[in-house]
Amino acid sequence: MKGCLTCGLLNYLWCSLEDISCRLQDSNLLKFILAIGVALLVLFNVYTGFSLANRCDEGSNDGCANAGGDNCRRLRGSPESYNYDWDQGPHTWDTACNNQSPINIDMNCVEINYFDTPLIWSHYNSIPLGIRLENNGHTLILRAAFPERTPSIDGGDLLGRFDFREISFRWSWASSLGSEHTLDHHHSPLEMQCLHTDGDGCDGCSSSQGVLMISYMFDLSEHNPFLDVLIQHLAAVEQAGQVVEVPPFPLSYLMSPFYDKFYSYNGSLTEPPCHRGAEWLIYPESLAISERQLNEFRQLRDRRGSRIARNARPVQPIGDRMVYLNRYRTGF
Repeated sequence: MKGCLTCGLLNYLWCSLEDISCRLQDSNLLKFILAIGVALLVLFNVYTGFSLANRCDEGSNDGCANAGGDNCRRLRGSPESYNYDWDQGPHTWDTACNNQSPINIDMNCVEINYFDTPLIWSHYNSIPLGIRLENNGHTLILRAAFPERTPSIDGGDLLGRFDFREISFRWSWASSLGSEHTLDHHHSPLEMQCLHTDGDGCDGCSSSQGVLMISYMFDLSEHNPFLDVLIQHLAAVEQAGQVVEVPPFPLSYLMSPFYDKFYSYNGSLTEPPCHRGAEWLIYPESLAISERQLNEFRQLRDRRGSRIARNARPVQPIGDRMVYLNRYRTGF
């Protein structure tokens, strides 16, 4: 009896579904439902297409960034989107797998590159209109405005002129660490990285392929008076987000021009999104910094209020890339 009741209910449901199907076929309701379904499907496909395009643009090496402070940030990620701790540290960054920076430079495994035109350093002795220091919560950023020509570098085997944009610094609590690049696996306690962009681009516009990074290493030594023009103002930007205008000084106080016996390789920026296509020039001779001056950098704080203990990306695999030791032919 129970089985018959179950069969009866199933037959009733089946008949009801058939009746509804027949009614839908005889009316415009089915066409309306199908039209809505097709429209939703089209909208979903369009949305998916735009989302994928945006993701590709964000990860592309060809994104364009105008010259200037705000647009330099387009080459680098938002300071709030990453850190150097366990939660958002380098092991969590979504970056390309090859041609990344920094690297270790094995001085016994470099290829000598000779060039006939020396590097040309222009306007680095000029006095800027103003210099601004900023603690962005990860590092110290120096930007400058100039009355006429922006300092630039050309010559060597560079493909064009590269204009100065900003300077940033890498350090650690331990003097045996600090720098991002290593020479024969040796870290310097401080590395200064000078960002330049293609001066011959589209009205100051530069893609990641038009980036030149010039790196200087500082080792503990005697007091360096040229650094004092910068270090004496660090207390004003101790907290993350603080900015201060400082009396202008020539960039050559910090960036010593060099012409011979420097390393170069093709890599990336070292902050997310770590765009590839950046050319690195690394001056192998270390500059001086005293323990007291280095400790002034170590007083700067991150966005959590803690002192910045480290801000260096780990060394990346060099892969099949070549590191060059550049020599000016008439320089020896």
